[in-house]
Amino acid sequence: MKSYSALGNFLLSISVGVLSLGVTPPAQGEEEKKGLANHASIVAYPEAIISLKDPKTQMVFYVESNGRRLVAITKEGMVAWSVDVLDETKIAPALGQPVIRHLRLQEGDLWVTYGKSDTAKVEIKSGKVKYLGAD
Repeated sequence: MKSYSALGNFLLSISVGVLSLGVTPPAQGEEEKKGLANHASIVAYPEAIISLKDPKTQMVFYVESNGRRLVAITKEGMVAWSVDVLDETKIAPALGQPVIRHLRLQEGDLWVTYGKSDTAKVEIKSGKVKYLGAD
């Protein structure tokens, strides 16, 4: 009987030890915040708007973690297009960090601000990029 009792005590001490580690799961949203802390756009511009949804088409647009690539997702959850906005415009921002810092819908297109004030227009259906200039 002693060996059974010793084994029981051993298992109990392991259980108590595990419980006393104080490991708790992260609060909801905490993992998301950690992921954003490494997002190039958020690092450069903490108030960056890096995702939005078009109410007309139900498409979702988001900037990948490198801060340069813009992705469009259809309402069915499929990738419609993916484009590196800075590569497509072939213009590096004269001021600010070379990352997308703001997305907005305007006149049926997706307008993208990168760097301090460079702006490009992206066609929602095709992902075609046109550089509009800088302020």
